[in-house]
Amino acid sequence: MEKTTPLHNVKHQNRQSDYDSLEKHILSVFHSGVYISSHDLVTIGRELEYDYPLKERDILLRRMLGDTKKDGRLTELLAKLAQLLKQRAQTYTQLGNDYMALREIISTWLQKAKTTDRLIKSEIAKAHHE
Repeated sequence: MEKTTPLHNVKHQNRQSDYDSLEKHILSVFHSGVYISSHDLVTIGRELEYDYPLKERDILLRRMLGDTKKDGRLTELLAKLAQLLKQRAQTYTQLGNDYMALREIISTWLQKAKTTDRLIKSEIAKAHHE
């Protein structure tokens, strides 16, 4: 006998895989252009009034995405992540201005950070429509 999955479960599974992709992208320096530490994530959690212990980044981010989604605060978390990205991009820009020899590599990081920012904004838009 074939097991069927209710439609809402399929939607939840698909949405979770979206978060898996987002999580991997944000936590990968190669893809995002920035390093987000466990401390950064715990700090964002505190700003949103969540108390998380220092753990591995993937565990923290997964829990934060789940908790904020459940509490209807996902867009706040995503906005905080976008703000952190913007701050790092400003630091990179300043470094590029101060150290001209590093401009080429820094421009790569900035481009990746912009791509990550667009991804986060896309997730914010999706969250508003759910």
